[in-house]
Parts: sequence; C-alpha cells; structure tokens
Amino acid sequence: MHRSFGSILGRVAAIVGALLCVGVVLRLIVAILQPVLPDLLWRSLTAGWELLYGVISPAVPAVIAVGVLCAIGWVILGNRR
Repeated sequence: MHRSFGSILGRVAAIVGALLCVGVVLRLIVAILQPVLPDLLWRSLTAGWELLYGVISPAVPAVIAVGVLCAIGWVILGNRR
C-alpha cells in the first residue's frame, strides 16, 4: 500500500504539534509552582533539573542520530510494502 506525501506530512505535523503542547504544559506547570513553592525547595528542584540535564545532554546528539536513522529505515521499509 502506497502512502501519500500528505499522510506522512500530517503525521510529522501531529508529532511537532504534540511536542509543542508538551512544552506549553511544562511552562504552565513551572509558572504555577514557582510562586507557591518555598525558595529553598525551588532552588533544589532547579539544581536537580540542571544536574539531570548535565548528565543527559552529552548523549542527546547520538540519540537523535539513531532516531533519524530509524525513521529513515522506517520510511524506506514502509514504502516497499
């Protein structure tokens, strides 16, 4: 079965839209929690997120590269069927 370019473009747009919605929700959660939490707890949470980001950030380019290669393979194998 041949997939049209519009179908693939629609899926890509849906994924980008979902990621944008997740980003907006995370920003809203931060905006809600920042004035409510005590300063010490907020600084601890910020330090924890910075530590997590520092540990994960060196691996992000490799993970993205593997994801791109898998997506290319998925598109190629999907078009052959």
